Amino acid sequence: MGTIHHEVWINADRKAVFEAITSKDGLDAWWGTVLTAAPEIGSVVEFDHGLGDLLRMRIVDLVPGEWVEWRCLSDFQDPTNPASDWLGHRFTFALRTVRRDRVGSLLEPLVRGEEFTVLEFRQEGWSSDARWYAFCNCAWGETLGVSLKNHCEAAA
Repeated sequence: MGTIHHEVWINADRKAVFEAITSKDGLDAWWGTVLTAAPEIGSVVEFDHGLGDLLRMRIVDLVPGEWVEWRCLSDFQDPTNPASDWLGHRFTFALRTVRRDRVGSLLEPLVRGEEFTVLEFRQEGWSSDARWYAFCNCAWGETLGVSLKNHCEAAA
């Protein structure tokens, strides 16, 4: 099985980033219309991306301020929908705080404060012949590295 993996450096504290990846208002700000979201194991996050059917993710693991894991419940039958490959996929968002003095001089211009948050994202469960793997890899990079990052940093 294939995995999409991204590391995003966010100039905001970990609490703000965790709120952005677990709350209705936070998710709604960077990943489309959220109908329901509660940061609790077993709850279902529902997104309406205008695709006809809702995108539904069950929270299967959560450590406040550190980690959330979703499992995709939606089975989109339309093969032109990139999420048609996602049924059963595992989505993990892991957070850690890094101090500026732990970053080499080459990367130091990316850091604004004394600390920043590193988001490590994984989407696991891709088959070797998945039509939408490359597209989703690129889309997650932009969505996390631009939309989520900008949302969190604007609030900081």
